[in-house]
Amino acid sequence: MTFLHPWALVIGVAAAAAPVLIHWLTSPRPVRMPLSTIRFLREAVHERRSWRRLRDTLLLCLRTLAILLIALAVARPQWGQSRQVSDLQQGDAVRVVLLDLSQSMAARAGNVEHIQRARTLAAEYLRYRPGLSANLILAAARPQAVFDTASNNFDALRDELARCRVLPQRLDVNRALDLAARILAPTGPKDHRRRELVLVSDFQRSSWGGANFSPLPTDTHIQFESVAPPQPPANLAILRVEPRAADLLGSTQLAVDVGNYTPNDRKVTVEISVGTSSWRLTGTAPAHRVTTLTEEIGSRGLGWQSGEAKLVAVDDALAADNLCPFVLHMRPPPKYAIITRQPSGRRPTSSMFLECALAPSGGKSQRDHRPATDVASKHADLSPTVVRVDPATLDRATVTESDLIALDHPGKLTPETIELLADLLRRGRPILYVASEMIDATNLKRLREGAGAGLQLPVEFLPPPAGQTRRDLMYTSVRRDSPPFRVFGDALNPLTSRLRFAGGISSRRLDAGLESDILATYNDGTAGIVLASSDAGELAVINADLAASDLPKTFAFVPLMAELVGHMLDRGQRPPATACGEPLVAQLPAEAGRAAGLRLSGPAAKGDGCGQLGDQPLGVQWRWLSPGPTGVYRVEREGRTLYAAALTIPPEESDLDSLRPKDLTDRLAAGRVAAYRGAADEGQSRDDLWKWFAVACVVCIMGEISMLLGFRT
Repeated sequence: MTFLHPWALVIGVAAAAAPVLIHWLTSPRPVRMPLSTIRFLREAVHERRSWRRLRDTLLLCLRTLAILLIALAVARPQWGQSRQVSDLQQGDAVRVVLLDLSQSMAARAGNVEHIQRARTLAAEYLRYRPGLSANLILAAARPQAVFDTASNNFDALRDELARCRVLPQRLDVNRALDLAARILAPTGPKDHRRRELVLVSDFQRSSWGGANFSPLPTDTHIQFESVAPPQPPANLAILRVEPRAADLLGSTQLAVDVGNYTPNDRKVTVEISVGTSSWRLTGTAPAHRVTTLTEEIGSRGLGWQSGEAKLVAVDDALAADNLCPFVLHMRPPPKYAIITRQPSGRRPTSSMFLECALAPSGGKSQRDHRPATDVASKHADLSPTVVRVDPATLDRATVTESDLIALDHPGKLTPETIELLADLLRRGRPILYVASEMIDATNLKRLREGAGAGLQLPVEFLPPPAGQTRRDLMYTSVRRDSPPFRVFGDALNPLTSRLRFAGGISSRRLDAGLESDILATYNDGTAGIVLASSDAGELAVINADLAASDLPKTFAFVPLMAELVGHMLDRGQRPPATACGEPLVAQLPAEAGRAAGLRLSGPAAKGDGCGQLGDQPLGVQWRWLSPGPTGVYRVEREGRTLYAAALTIPPEESDLDSLRPKDLTDRLAAGRVAAYRGAADEGQSRDDLWKWFAVACVVCIMGEISMLLGFRT
C-alpha cells in the first residue's frame, strides 16, 4: 500500500497526541478534606471513579482513532500496485497513448469486444490537464500517430480515438515502440518534462513476447492497461488454406489448417466453396493444437479461381478468423523442353527415363499440341508436351516457350545457351538439371555465375576425384516435409532405404546458400537433390545418372518427379502467402506482358487502393505497401485474370493467450518504472479506501457522542 499524500500521516500522528495530552492535563487531582469517618465516602468515590475512568478511556480511544482515520483519508492510500500514469501527478508531462488495433482486439469476452474496453481506457488518459501534452498512436502492422509531436488538442485525439476500428493485421510492437520513443524524446537539454507511456492492449503473447523497450527514454513511466480477461478466450480458427499438388485432370488437393485454442478437443466442420461448388471437411481438432484437414476438390476450368473456407456452427471469441479466402491456379497442360545429346529411342537412357517421368501417359509432340481452354469435359486431351532439343542446334523459340526446361547429358553448353538459361531462370522459368557427367559441374558453375547474386546454391558441384567410382550411393538424410518427399508420407523411410544411386558429381558445402535447399544427402556427404531459388525462378539439381540408378525402376520415380516438377511450376505463378498489412511484392507471369493496360480489382478501394503495377527488368511487378482488407485481389487485362492473391488474417492473431503481468513489468520493461492494471481490476478502484476511512471517522465521532450521552450522570 502506498499513499498519495504521505505528509498527512505525519500531521495525523502529531494531532493524535493532542487528546492524550488534554486527557492528562484535565485529569482530576485528589483534594484532602477533614472528615470524622470516610468509610461510606470511600465506597461512593471508588464507584464513581471506576465509571469515569472507563468513560474517559473509551472517549480517548475514539477521539484518537477519529484523528488517525481522518489523517489516513487525507493521505489517500493506494491499494495494490499504484498507477504510474494518472491525472493526480503534478507538473508538466508529455504522454503517449499506444492503442492496439490488431485483429485479436476484436475478440469478445462477456459479449463485449476488447476494443470497446480499450477505447474507454484510452479516453481516460486523453483528458485535459494543465501542463500536459499528449499524442495517440494507432498500432497495427504499420503504426500511425495522430500528430507528429505531442499536442494539447485533446478534442482531436478523442475524436480520432472514437473513429478507430480493429484492422485484420498483426501488431508490429517494436515499430510502434520506436514511434513512441521518437515522440517522447526530449526536444532539448532543458526539456525535463515527465515522460509517460500508456499501452492499451490485450498483450497477446505472439505479438508482445518480443517487445523491445530499450529505444524509450530511460526515465519513461510505463502504464500497462490490459483488456484481456484472466483466462484466454476460447477460439477456433482457420489459419491457412494451401492448394497443394494440382493434377492435369482438374483436381487439386487442398490443405486446411485449423487451430483449436480451447481447453478441450473439438469436432470441426469446414465448408469449402469454389464458385458454385462446395465440399465439407470434418475432423477432430485436439486442444491447443493445429490440425490439417485435406480434401481433393475438382475444378470447372483453367486459370485463376477464388474460393473460401469457413468453419460451420462455431461460436467462439473471434469470428473474423472463422473464414479464410484462397485462390487456385489450374494451369493448362505444361510444355517441357529436354536439352540432351542422347537420341530418343527404345534404349533405356537417362533422358528417356526423364521424359517418361515428365509425361507418364506418353505425352505428345509439339506439332499436335492444342491448348485446352476448358477442363469440364473429361475427354479433353490434357497430356503435357515434351520436346527434345539438341544443344548443338538449340531452338531458342522452343526453349523460351516451354514451361520447364530440363537438362540431361547436355554436354558442354555454349556461352549463348548459358546466357539464355540464366535469363529465363531469373524471369521465373524453372530449370531441372540432371547432373551425371563431369562437364555438368562446369555447366552448373557457369549457370550460377550467369544468374548472378539471385541464385545462391547451397553447394558447389565439382568433378569427382580421379579414380573415384560413384556407385551404391544411398540417401542418409532427406527433408521429408518438403517436396518431392512429402508425397510419400509414412512410406518414405522403407522406400529410401532400398534405393541405390550411381553416377553424378561431387559437391562441397557453401556458406552463402541455405542448408534447407539441400533436399537429400548421400552417404558420402555429397548432395543428392538440391532445390534453390533464383529471383523469380527455381533451379533443381538431381545429382545422379538415372540410367545407372535404381530410382527409375521403382514405383516412386513418377510421383517423386511429379511432386518436384509440380512444385517448380507452381512457384512462378503461386499466389504469395500474404497477410493483411504485410508488404506484398509479386512478380507477374510472363504472359502478363507490360503494365500498360493491366487493371487491379478487389475488395479495396479503386485507384491506389490495390497497390501499384510497374515494369521491371524481369517483368511486371505488383507492389502493395499495406494491403487489405481480406479477400481475393486480381490482376486483369480486358476482363481476363492473369494473376490473383488472397489476403488473409495473420495466423498468430487467432491465439488469444496473453503475457503474464510480471513478464511485462519486470522482464520486458527493462528496468523502467512500470505498472500493470488488468481487466479484472476495472470494476474496483485502487483509490477508494479514503472514503471508508472517512466513514469510519464519522462513526467514531458518533460513538463519542453516544458515549457522552450514555455515561451521563
